Formats: sequence, C-alpha cells, structure tokens
Amino acid sequence: MAGEQPKKITGGAFGQFLTENRAALIKEVPGQPATAAVKLASVRFKTLNDLAKSKYQKMYEAAKVKYEKDLAAFLSGGGEMKARKSKKDKEVKKSKDPNKPKQPAGGAFGCFLAKKRAEFMKELGPGKAVTAVTKLASERWKSVSEAEKRPFQKEFEEKQALYKKAMETYVPPVVEEDDKDGSDEEDEEEEAGEEEDDAPKKRKATSQNDAPAAKKGKTESSPEVEAEAKKLGFLLKLKSLAENAKVKSSPAEILAELQKQNGSVVAAKKALLGA
Repeated sequence: MAGEQPKKITGGAFGQFLTENRAALIKEVPGQPATAAVKLASVRFKTLNDLAKSKYQKMYEAAKVKYEKDLAAFLSGGGEMKARKSKKDKEVKKSKDPNKPKQPAGGAFGCFLAKKRAEFMKELGPGKAVTAVTKLASERWKSVSEAEKRPFQKEFEEKQALYKKAMETYVPPVVEEDDKDGSDEEDEEEEAGEEEDDAPKKRKATSQNDAPAAKKGKTESSPEVEAEAKKLGFLLKLKSLAENAKVKSSPAEILAELQKQNGSVVAAKKALLGA
C-alpha cells in the first residue's frame, strides 16, 4: 500500500512559526476566519529577531528533507500524485463585494491622471492604447512643479481619509465557503511566507513625486515604477506578475492593481486576468 500522499511543505520559516503557534493564535481571534490567524501570525513573525527566525528556518529545512523522503517512499510504493484542487473547482467561489469602499490608488499622480485623462486621450487621438495615455501623463507629471503637485497630493490624502472612514463602518457580507481541503488557508500561508522571506519590512506611503511610468515591454519596467514598487514593498510581487505570460498588463497597471488589492498577488492576478 502506498499510503497517503505526504503534504507539501509551504510557507518557509514563517510556515513553521505559524504551525507551532496556530492553536494559540486562533484563540486570539475567536469567531474569525482561519486566515485571520495567518495575518496575526505575520504581524508577530515580523517582530522576531534573526536568531529566533533562524530556528524556524532550520525547522523548515528539516521538514523539507522529511517531505522529500516521505514522497519518495510514497511514489516507490505505487502512489500517484494528486493535483491540488484549485479555487475555481470549489463549489462556492469568493466574489468581490460591490458595496465595499474602493481604496484610492496611484497617489498624487493617480489624481493628476484622472483629471487629465480626457485631455490626454484627445491629444493622442483615437485608436491609442490605454498605456499611451499613462505614458504621456507620466512625462507631463515630471515637468509639473512641486507647487502644482500639492493640490493633487491633498486630493489623494482626502480620498484616503474618506476611504478609511468608510471602512470603519463597512461590514463584509457573510459568504459560505467550501474550505474542507484548507486550500484557501494554504494560499494565505504561502503568500504570507513569501512576503516575510522576500519583501521589504516596511511599507512606506506613496510619494507625491513618484509617478508610475508606462509599459516599456512585457517584463521591463521603468525606474520610476520599480522605485514606487520598492517603497510599497511590492517590487518582487510586481516582477512576478510582470513575468507571468498570462498577464498582459503593463508594469504600471500591475502596480496600481497591487495597491488596490493591498499587495495580494492572487487577487491582483485575478483582477488583471478578468477572473
């Protein structure tokens, strides 16, 4: 008998920290989804020093070695690998709440682009791609003085304040989910683990002087876009999505979507692909 297929080890050092502390974390967020414990674990993991994190890194490496041995034994015993169930295969799919307040994105540049979009589209003429408007706006933004940028920065800050106020009273709808296989939670663990291992520790506010630039190529982004992504802690996520063959959007558009989705690669990818 081949036995049961061993479970793949995910989440890196963070995943081991989460496994060790899951029971205690769940007690701290009673009545909330399992993903709430993952998010709380992410916050706690960030406070650990390098010595404490090295303990969990060693645990992760040991777990990987064990998984590889168990998998080899499983396959040699006649076991067959099962494909992981995708979210699309679930009986109930998560859907976006149309009533949820929309988070403003793009900083001062985004407000500038919104105000000038019609003007730029008229200037470019019919038949031009959306990215052409973004490129032209980026070029014009660089020539705008600091004094002229301030109203747009103020507008963005006001939108942010209104968004935060709206979120204080926002109540998400109750949705029943088919999560018997725990795949949603595993996705959260993997994403949080990647963020802990690779992303910058601090997420800085959007600068009024940094504007997203237009697409240069499928995987090539401008220094302005990369600088903005780095400040937000999204640089690796931006590159990951930009290098995805299925994602046809420009780096500037990908970054804007990442901001809308609060850095979630899974959610941003779905939005960009129109899923």
